[in-house]
Amino acid sequence: MKRSWGLMDLVTVATIGIASGVLFAGWNLVWGAASPLFAAVLPLQYLLFAGTWVIAGPLAGLIVRRPGAALAGEMIAASVSFLLASQWSVDAIFSGAAQGIGAELAFAAVGYRVAGWRVALVAGALSGVGMALHDLPLYFPDVTTSFASALVAAMVVSAAIIGGFGALLLRAALRRSGALDLIGS
Repeated sequence: MKRSWGLMDLVTVATIGIASGVLFAGWNLVWGAASPLFAAVLPLQYLLFAGTWVIAGPLAGLIVRRPGAALAGEMIAASVSFLLASQWSVDAIFSGAAQGIGAELAFAAVGYRVAGWRVALVAGALSGVGMALHDLPLYFPDVTTSFASALVAAMVVSAAIIGGFGALLLRAALRRSGALDLIGS
């Protein structure tokens, strides 16, 4: 497996990150609008929506398969989201780092060689773990253990399905379109 980065790898990760950051900014608006609807069942909100914010890391890792690609994709996306006036301000970047590290661990565990559905789901799930490790102490410091467990489960499941499996579906669609032909992914 080639470990060095080429120009197309850099451009691909940057493009994934920027496009995902714009998606995140839009999703921030949906989250803000939907939050009052889900106030009584907060874990459900995380189950339905949270995985969207982790898709950049798994997608970048699945396509580029180089050390640092998943983390860079998620960090670029979080930075773009922050620059587009995220309601979480600069904390969006710290959250992106935690989520990107989670995805990066999944790809590192297989030496960046495998990019199938198992790795995608684990990358998404570990991104959800990163989300939980970041969000729980900061946004939910006083919740009960059972409520915290429900939040963590919702974050991990949503991240695995939307962030991991969703990234796999996006990569397949990009392959079919021919968009990945130049980078051989």
